[in-house]
Amino acid sequence: MAEAFFDHPFLTGHHTPNRMEVDAPDLIVEGEIPDDLEGIFYRNGAEPAYPPREGDYHWFDGDGMVYAFHIVNGRISLRNRWVRTEKLEMELEHGRRLFGLLGNPMTADPLAQGKPYNTGNTNVILHGGKLLALMEGAPAVEMNPTSLETLGEEHYDGTITTTFSAHPKVDQFSGEMINMGGMLYGPEGQPRLRYDVINRDGKPTKTEFVDMPHSTLMHTHLVSENWVVFPVMPIDLSPARAAKGGPMVAWVNNRPSKLALMPRNGTADQVRWLEMDPRHMYHELNVWEEGDQLIADVATAAGTGLYPDEEGNKLSHAESKLSLRRWTIDLSGKTDDVKEEVLNGRDIQFPRPDDRLMTRKTRHGYSNVNLHSIDGRVDGMDGVIHFDTVTGEEDIYHFGDGAAVGELIFAPRTGSTDEADGYAMTMVHRANSVTSELAIFAAKDIAAGPIATVRIPFRVPPGFHCNYYASDSKLYQQAIGN
Repeated sequence: MAEAFFDHPFLTGHHTPNRMEVDAPDLIVEGEIPDDLEGIFYRNGAEPAYPPREGDYHWFDGDGMVYAFHIVNGRISLRNRWVRTEKLEMELEHGRRLFGLLGNPMTADPLAQGKPYNTGNTNVILHGGKLLALMEGAPAVEMNPTSLETLGEEHYDGTITTTFSAHPKVDQFSGEMINMGGMLYGPEGQPRLRYDVINRDGKPTKTEFVDMPHSTLMHTHLVSENWVVFPVMPIDLSPARAAKGGPMVAWVNNRPSKLALMPRNGTADQVRWLEMDPRHMYHELNVWEEGDQLIADVATAAGTGLYPDEEGNKLSHAESKLSLRRWTIDLSGKTDDVKEEVLNGRDIQFPRPDDRLMTRKTRHGYSNVNLHSIDGRVDGMDGVIHFDTVTGEEDIYHFGDGAAVGELIFAPRTGSTDEADGYAMTMVHRANSVTSELAIFAAKDIAAGPIATVRIPFRVPPGFHCNYYASDSKLYQQAIGN
């Protein structure tokens, strides 16, 4: 018999796990779905099947749950399925949690010793004709793009069998996926990452191994048309520290951030290391080149509230809120200084561009934003924002105090090619509601409010990352067809 979840900020309220899989063939829509909006919206997030063994929890630890909204002829259907990794299947079989929190082997059940910890809970993307559920600590997990049936880990013909990025970059100009896997030998092994280039058909064409200055949790990497940057933040994972009673994952005070700059088609011996003040950076808006400069618009802060420091002290949300900043790197090598400027000081979480233009210059960005919440991660980011990084103009919509709003994703009009020509959508749970919504906006008029609201007849817990694929996109057609 499954046990009830204990009281924890990320297991109660908005975050209470549903523990169910649903098919809803025709959701109720208030407003009207535009005729030129047709495709599929995916979202992944953490919904644990069982309470952790330790009596504690971290939001990043839950089992992956993928939601898929199919938009066809002005109608929307919903399906959600767990990412049925070996971990989850073992625990469902035994009716209880077997693995330690965040994969900690010291608190795992003997049945889980030596078994892979993979939740597949962070992102979900289409590439090479496959739907992939991702977390950075394990291989990608393939799912059927329409039924969401789990098909097993994707090892790319034995080329990639260990870690895989939660944020591989799909360059829609070349069709390539630029990927990296960190901590190849575990958190206490030699600090090294693997760099992968995977072609549009899902075949690896390049692999490089890059040594890191120390073990780190690298959640993203920065990719432009010709360059890649591996950001080494002052966050590390140490079972040895945990064995002594300290935090397994910790922010290391006074440790600088380091950036490994490498030609995208280059080799590890071409890496150039840059150093900057300590920064927490897990998500970027976009990256591109302008002459001999690399421009990276990122969500960053001088510290993090996600993890404590080595002494167990943890920053509040207010002390660690992220803002949109521009990092400028000199590609000529004349200076190793990384210039930083604030583009928008709002408390944001997941900035996103028009994904079709990723790796090329853009000006429009979309994100969820915290307007009134005390802690945007626990209480929920309560609004959405569109910003123009050229003019500095912002366009904001507030869903009301207490709302929990997910990643705001641009969705192009069918047949369009211009930047920001289309719509933007996000999942929302309003305060104290027993239902959730998929809110659809005109991409350049967020402040006007949703043009269509899709009613989800149950509460969907907050999740992590989303992606939209228009029915006329190559990625959609390769995976799903016409």
